[in-house]
Amino acid sequence: MTPDTASTSADRAARAWRASLPHERRRSTNLRGGLLFATNAVVWVGLFVGGFLLPTWWMRAICILANPLAIGGLFVVGHDACHNSLTRTGWLNRLIGRLALLPAWHPYTSWCHAHNVLHHGGTNLKGRHPDFPPFSKEEFDALPAWRRLLERLYRLPIGVGLFYTIDFYFRILLLPSKAHRSPFTVPFHLDRLLIAAFFALQLWVAYELTAFAPDLLLPRWFVVLGGVLVPWVSWIWFMGFVSFLQHTHPRTAWYDDLDEWSFYHVQLRSTTHVTFPWPIERLLNNIMDHPAHHIDPTIPLYELPESQRLLEERAPEHSVVVPWSLGEFLRICRVCKLYDYRRHCWLDFAGNPTTPDGLNRVPEEAAARQGVRELA
Repeated sequence: MTPDTASTSADRAARAWRASLPHERRRSTNLRGGLLFATNAVVWVGLFVGGFLLPTWWMRAICILANPLAIGGLFVVGHDACHNSLTRTGWLNRLIGRLALLPAWHPYTSWCHAHNVLHHGGTNLKGRHPDFPPFSKEEFDALPAWRRLLERLYRLPIGVGLFYTIDFYFRILLLPSKAHRSPFTVPFHLDRLLIAAFFALQLWVAYELTAFAPDLLLPRWFVVLGGVLVPWVSWIWFMGFVSFLQHTHPRTAWYDDLDEWSFYHVQLRSTTHVTFPWPIERLLNNIMDHPAHHIDPTIPLYELPESQRLLEERAPEHSVVVPWSLGEFLRICRVCKLYDYRRHCWLDFAGNPTTPDGLNRVPEEAAARQGVRELA
């Protein structure tokens, strides 16, 4: 199989899967979407309140530590609503989307633009895809020393959350430049005000709840900040971790030339399906069934597992399936530092290749037949 044939094959495989997908896999319902939102919202509220009111400190600590997963579950519901695929009613999707994103402090209009337009519309295309675009060696060397140090930190396991917080959450969602700002100016500003109001409400409610908290061992404001900020900081790191894994892997290519970039090819070959043990995938509302979602965002989250299974059956040679392990995560962080956009391979910070050339075209089984293995 030649490189050009491989690229065309991936494009055709993605298109063929989308064309053959049964209609019921795209069928969203108000009842199912509404119940999913209500269930996740009740869990989050219960954990938030329990983090202040449960009778023992260790029970309250469990609620605080479990709260990030509840924020993540609600966030994925809101993510689906932003795609207008959670329910079949537009205004209900917009309402649920705004409410579901509140605990994550993500403004709805900014998220819709950054995610639907930039992320989906320019997946793994440098200059458009806003989260974790790798520098080339020349770009990295031209950075000031402090920015090179920051990039090194971003590519460490602990740094993925820092990148998401600084370079995506603040620079793209809250304080975007004109190039990254939604054209819907009034909703853009109102949604940011809504997030600020919700944050203030959270602090006030938490402070009032501490008045009824048994055996308070620390000052009230310290407990309030811990109960509000610790879950969010944990969640934002996890969001960075997930975002990093979904489009960064030694087998996935990035692009800086639109002429090389092909929508369907990239959605299939540069989007990973990271498989977590049960029940983590279900707690995350199937967000890791990501290639199927990228090829067809109209699929509701509750139809993604079956859709992803059908995709991998139809295009096994192009699907990037990554069984989760700590070792695999550390390997990805070690291998994927910089990217050579001409040779299409990953580099370390010294510019040494850590993967074979031609990641944009060569399927894994073809590379295996040629005896090509990862260099790092």
